Amino acid sequence: MIFRKISDRELRCSVSVEEIRANGLEVSDLLKRSDKTYEFFEYLVQEGQEETGFEKNGPMSVEGIFLNGTLELIFRSVDEDEADEWEERESEDETYEAPMPSLPDINPENGEVLKLVQVRFASAGLLYQFCQLLPFAEKVPSSLYQTDGMYVLVLDLDDCTKSEIGAFCMLANEYGTDSAYGDLQASQIMEHGRHICDDAVYRIHEMKPAEK
Repeated sequence: MIFRKISDRELRCSVSVEEIRANGLEVSDLLKRSDKTYEFFEYLVQEGQEETGFEKNGPMSVEGIFLNGTLELIFRSVDEDEADEWEERESEDETYEAPMPSLPDINPENGEVLKLVQVRFASAGLLYQFCQLLPFAEKVPSSLYQTDGMYVLVLDLDDCTKSEIGAFCMLANEYGTDSAYGDLQASQIMEHGRHICDDAVYRIHEMKPAEK
């Protein structure tokens, strides 16, 4: 873990997937509001205070982005107006917001995220876990291909919200071998890969495990 005090109100933390798992969590767990998630964030802030001298004053919010296998988090002190909003929430003991990761690939010409994406999976099991955990599988057009011994999903994220894209990114980093963004990369897979089926994410998401 690497900590850096950005200002009196902001603390930055870089934490690897291995460090997340060493604390009994998976990356996908950080998308949920749970006691384990909040305890982990509290732990990170305490470690950051010890290493950087950052002082926590009141509730904190947290935002995050997943880049190259590392979760980059920014903890930020909540001001008075934001604190009033916290008090109106149903769970008054929730002092953190779940991180909002985003895709790292940006089109430099128009600033828009490249929405067509391919994700490679080393096994059918990892592909199955990814599709089962994706909470908005029914709204994502997708096709499944096989090439070079890998399963490749090609997905259109155009109708997804920012939070859905963030959830997708975290799951892809956890279960996929690698990802590529853009029409050109996807078209190469669609032209040269062996097509298995369309609506792949939704079909696999709806699959039920075999009864023993």
